[in-house]
Amino acid sequence: MPVLLGTVIFIASIIIVTRPTEAFLGLALIMGWFILFSGIMNIIFSVQNRKVFDDWIWYLLLGIIETLLGTALLLRPQMSVNALILFAGFWMIFLAVSRISSAFLLKKMKTSMWWLPLVSGILIFIFSFLMLLNPLIAVFSLIYLTAIPLMIYGAMAIYFGFKIRQYNKS
Repeated sequence: MPVLLGTVIFIASIIIVTRPTEAFLGLALIMGWFILFSGIMNIIFSVQNRKVFDDWIWYLLLGIIETLLGTALLLRPQMSVNALILFAGFWMIFLAVSRISSAFLLKKMKTSMWWLPLVSGILIFIFSFLMLLNPLIAVFSLIYLTAIPLMIYGAMAIYFGFKIRQYNKS
């Protein structure tokens, strides 16, 4: 099974690289679903934790924005590449702000690894800023940043599958 799964994923990654336009449109739909789901989860999280966190309203606001953005992306898949990049860039800025605020909340709670969400938030902010500066590069970055990890995952799944088979035979 890992060899079959790895082969399918590896082939999918090659298709993504060789058909960037179609892959980007598919990625737009996947991103729409992901943003919508993330928004719903943030709304639920904020409501459930409104008595725990003083700044729960920011999670609610992020959830509402994500839900509206995800819905817009799903209802209008023909959206232009520039608009999708703008939406993705601004969404990532909101994610970055959320991660950075989470870091300070964790620091306030005396958590030792509070700096990890801070660093990830800063990196997400830098990447989103670069996406907004040059949308054409952003399109190809998104394609290759999707395809390359899939290719690596596929190759590792194939390798793992053959190693398991080899182990089972001995």
